[in-house]
Amino acid sequence: MARFRTVLGGCPLDCPDTCSWVVTVDDDTGRAVKLRGNPEHPFTQGGLCPKVNPWLEHAADPGRLLRPLRRVGAKGEGRFEPVSWSDALAEMAERLTAVIDRHGGPDGGGGAAVWPFVGTGNLGWIQGSNGRGRIWNRMGASEHHLSICSVAGHAGIVSTAGTGGGLDAEDFAHAGLVLIWGSNTLVTNRHLWPFVQQARRAGARLVVVDPVRTRTAEAADAHLALRPGTDGALALGLCRAIVDAGGADEAFLTGRCLGWPEFEASLREWTPERTEAVTGVAAADVEALARAIVAAPPLAVRIGHGIQRQAHGGQAMRVVSCLPAVTGAYDRPGGGSLYSSTGSYKGYNIAKARAAHLGPGRPRTLTMTRLGEHLTATQDPPVDALVIYGANPMVSNPGLGLVRQGLARDDLFTVVIDVFPTETVAYADLVLPSTMQHEQTELNDSYNHWYLNWNNPAVAPPGECLPHAEIWRRLARAMGYTEPELFASDEEIAADLLDSPVFAEAGVTVETLQERGFVRNPLSDPEHRPFRPRFPTPSGRFELVSAWAEEAGHGRVPNYRPPREAASGPDGTLASDGTLALIAAASEHHVNSVFAGNAVVAARTGPGDPPLLLHPDDAAPRGLVTGSRVRVANERGWFEAVVEVSSRTRPGVAATTKGRWGVGLNRTVAERSADMADGAVFHDNRVTVEPC
Repeated sequence: MARFRTVLGGCPLDCPDTCSWVVTVDDDTGRAVKLRGNPEHPFTQGGLCPKVNPWLEHAADPGRLLRPLRRVGAKGEGRFEPVSWSDALAEMAERLTAVIDRHGGPDGGGGAAVWPFVGTGNLGWIQGSNGRGRIWNRMGASEHHLSICSVAGHAGIVSTAGTGGGLDAEDFAHAGLVLIWGSNTLVTNRHLWPFVQQARRAGARLVVVDPVRTRTAEAADAHLALRPGTDGALALGLCRAIVDAGGADEAFLTGRCLGWPEFEASLREWTPERTEAVTGVAAADVEALARAIVAAPPLAVRIGHGIQRQAHGGQAMRVVSCLPAVTGAYDRPGGGSLYSSTGSYKGYNIAKARAAHLGPGRPRTLTMTRLGEHLTATQDPPVDALVIYGANPMVSNPGLGLVRQGLARDDLFTVVIDVFPTETVAYADLVLPSTMQHEQTELNDSYNHWYLNWNNPAVAPPGECLPHAEIWRRLARAMGYTEPELFASDEEIAADLLDSPVFAEAGVTVETLQERGFVRNPLSDPEHRPFRPRFPTPSGRFELVSAWAEEAGHGRVPNYRPPREAASGPDGTLASDGTLALIAAASEHHVNSVFAGNAVVAARTGPGDPPLLLHPDDAAPRGLVTGSRVRVANERGWFEAVVEVSSRTRPGVAATTKGRWGVGLNRTVAERSADMADGAVFHDNRVTVEPC
């Protein structure tokens, strides 16, 4: 008999690639011994990223949480004692019930005092943030607004195109010019790269817009290093230059767009010279890119999340999305834009999967990136119970000083469900150990490609680890709830998600997913033209003017509004007070803060403080050289870093990476919202940089 068997699954992490994978299991030992990308998957194509390749080593890390724990020290000390699952869940149920009763009971809105705080550690529909957990509806808990990643950009692009998930990632192979804007694709979206390269082999040019010369920018044909937060101005300047170069598609603009005459008139002020004054990108480079776009249609724009993490991030996304409209690219194979597709756009029965009908309703919504404010401000009711899963707010949230203050409240009952003892775990009253993906059942899709991945558990969980859905089932029992939906199996939850005509007509079921490992979403035909016959907007057209945006105060036509800190003055000029704009992009070694605290990653990144890129023009006046240890600070807080002097960042910009544990980088970031959807403002930040 064969000793080894393979199990199909898929990566659950907050990454657009959502890879399909194959786990090899040694049946003699019951251990997973190999993990590789699924060669049959059209997007994964057999390879995983360097962050996930050592997944099995991550799972075996000696620091992993393996049993429930109860706090015995002060909050923040990280001192715990083991406790049984039955005792942990009994205590959790008792204390949640007490909180709810204290604030009016389940029918009086008392459930709002409970905040299920879910992050993007797993984007699955069963265990992860897409599923959310049915029990919170039954409890009437506060609704969680997952604002940390991409919501401002979604709101901006929905106001023009109706969705962020337009161009199929695989369709980039047919582009005439690929424009990657605010994305380090080789690090954060590497499985898109083969399709970009396919287009380049056919003659397409690749241009990258980013304040930093990233790995992706270095591999491009051209790189435009704009000032942080001036993306909207650059996009308007490009639109004007395209019109001047004769590249406006009048048939598309008059037949498929709303408000072209108004938008065209607004472009007149955006000469190449004014664009240069605001963005720092040379007028000649703006005009050259416009000519290249006109000469090699269609235009395909990959828009990253970085551009919308500032005060007017939604507005910036709104403007950038207009570039393919001006050129008519949205109607052409290989043309359009891709930001981030959403579940509601893909035919799922989300309400049934989440059992939205349960309980008294969700009386209020709390914003993820305003955690410190919500925990410390006077509210009715206050947040008296916090259940954190798939999230590490003590590393990833803005305003860490206020977050720490809130989590340290003695009267706040906090439960953290995690795989490793993060900085957030140290503030928990109860710690519950979670399974990892190859130890659980899960259904994941992508916000980039159009495949659903089914994940079969390959091995038994170590220690006493449990999947989130099983924790919710056991908690429901401990709470005395009896509704059958709360005890649905993982497979039943998945079946509810697929219970729609889209999947029924295509014969896509849980069983077919389990057998094949992945299927293509039936809504995506081979040519994938999501904007035919109409855009999913109120008018059915691409909205170059928007009644919603005008009413919300964003302006009738897409326009430029400067960031609050990253650049100063109406023309985006950099401050002259000795401060620098700080950007913290994704790391090559971990996904957000996932993996950042274990031995495998520590061996790669080395001990100590993170690197901080400084342009020579900024380093020299401060007496700094490569290797200098510096204190990076503002009125909100500080962290320490090690300087790398490099022309890869533009003057006036300090660049580092996010997600490291024990650094406190986000102490410097304001806990305030962007212009749309309460998005975060991680890249709208100014700091001083001084020798330690």
